[in-house]
Amino acid sequence: MTRPAEVKVREGATPGTRFDEFKVGAKMPEVSFTITPQIIDEYIKAVEGDEKLYEVDGRKAAPPDVLCVYMTSTLYQKYPPIQGIIMCEVAFGYHHPIWRDENTDIRLSGEVTEKYVKKERKFVKWKGRYLRADGTLLAEVENTFSVPE
Repeated sequence: MTRPAEVKVREGATPGTRFDEFKVGAKMPEVSFTITPQIIDEYIKAVEGDEKLYEVDGRKAAPPDVLCVYMTSTLYQKYPPIQGIIMCEVAFGYHHPIWRDENTDIRLSGEVTEKYVKKERKFVKWKGRYLRADGTLLAEVENTFSVPE
């Protein structure tokens, strides 16, 4: 079982990354973690979810957004967060369920795809891919955030 805090660099734990340090095309290191039935149960309880809603072909599944809490772990490995980052947009594409009755080993990697300035605010966009240990694509994420001065 891997808790998000075990794979995410905490804001303020290291010097943060300034806008000019982000490089378009930069690959982020792969982060591995395991989602267990216990993590899924804790997540459902924390978000006050209805576990009956998550079933695929008669088999219990995790809420797909359980992956959200791991989202920035690969980004922050290469680019530690600077205090004051604002998450502006996030879009997930879910491709395969995470089963509620088994441990799921996951690999998350990504890359910076764009950086730009708009209305004097600085933005970075990146994409990530969540894969099962066997290579099955679980989900993709695209995230844009604002980097403070």
